[in-house]
Amino acid sequence: MVDDCTFLVERILRKFSDVCTDPNLAFISRASGRVELIGGHTDYNDGFVIAAAIDKSCWTAVSKRNDRKICLYSEWAKEKHEFPLSNDLRPSSDCQWANYGRGIAALLLREGLVLKGANLYIFSEVPVGAGLSSSAALEVSLAKAMIHVSLPEYEMEQKQLARICQKAENDYANSPCGLMDQTVSIMGRKNQAVFLDCRDMGIKFLPFDSNAYSIMVFDSMVKHEVGGGEYGKQRQKCEQACDVLKKKYPQVKALRDVDETMLNSANDQLSPVLFSCASHIINENARVLAAAEALNRNDITKFGKLMCKSHCSARDLYRISCEQTDFLVEQVCRCEGTCGARISGGGFGGAVVALVRADAAEKIAQEVHNAYKNRFNLDSEICMVKPWQGAEIMELKS
Repeated sequence: MVDDCTFLVERILRKFSDVCTDPNLAFISRASGRVELIGGHTDYNDGFVIAAAIDKSCWTAVSKRNDRKICLYSEWAKEKHEFPLSNDLRPSSDCQWANYGRGIAALLLREGLVLKGANLYIFSEVPVGAGLSSSAALEVSLAKAMIHVSLPEYEMEQKQLARICQKAENDYANSPCGLMDQTVSIMGRKNQAVFLDCRDMGIKFLPFDSNAYSIMVFDSMVKHEVGGGEYGKQRQKCEQACDVLKKKYPQVKALRDVDETMLNSANDQLSPVLFSCASHIINENARVLAAAEALNRNDITKFGKLMCKSHCSARDLYRISCEQTDFLVEQVCRCEGTCGARISGGGFGGAVVALVRADAAEKIAQEVHNAYKNRFNLDSEICMVKPWQGAEIMELKS
């Protein structure tokens, strides 16, 4: 359970009783957001990522129903959406946020699970569109809620649960995300970063000293949507570059399998844009591997430098940054106590993540907030997050 969450749980219970006519709660399902420390857009290229589940979560309060319906209440959307548990569930055309829940239910039913009706009240601390994977936290929280209310003794294998959540987002929310977000949300650990091999979904846990260093997230307030188009276009460019390289190197299955020598040999067959995209992915994978070694040695200086190089590559080669996120990275890196910073998540807005000395975090937050306000007349929302435990079911005391 997240430390000192009593007040938050009590608030959720009060809100639930306001909107649900049968407010006899059974339990709460919690799933963490995630912060991507390094590994931009490598996940859907079968590459490597270092991320962490964070102490900002999506909470779903659950009560049982006597019928075969799911009723979703979203505090964020201030809206209710109800649907029957049937094998022909389709996406809703008029309630986009509810498609995450509809997709989860549909795919769990296809797995052969016998789901029961439930009221699900959703409250999320994870900012939407800020690069902290609010969608994955929502999917995982809802999936665990639907499973536990129906089959309390059943525990789905974690990787399979992640795949179901990813497919729900791909097929029902029309968002071509990779599998990293859901995996980290489910499998994260307190005070540890997650090194993820996105080909076989193998993971290793890396130590993170939360007492000495803070992870700061700066919301640019420029909202992005993974399903909004630009993310999908970047993915298509990677696929196009890979298709060209496959013809020359049949052993290539994804850009993860390509090195710089191979890429340079195909330079005349790739457009400048495709070459740049592939170059970012190839070198980002190398940076992630080096960053994992650095974190294992507690070499935060090296890790921070790799984060900065990652941002430069995302800006110049992958071209997913924007004026606001570039400004945030520049300002953070000027501050005493900063180890490194980079754009995080899908890009085209969203968040910047920084690794800073814990004793310098408050001063950095103030300096960057003031500079950003002066430049863009926007108040960047700034939060400090810690690597945290992944998804869990919280039984309520009677």
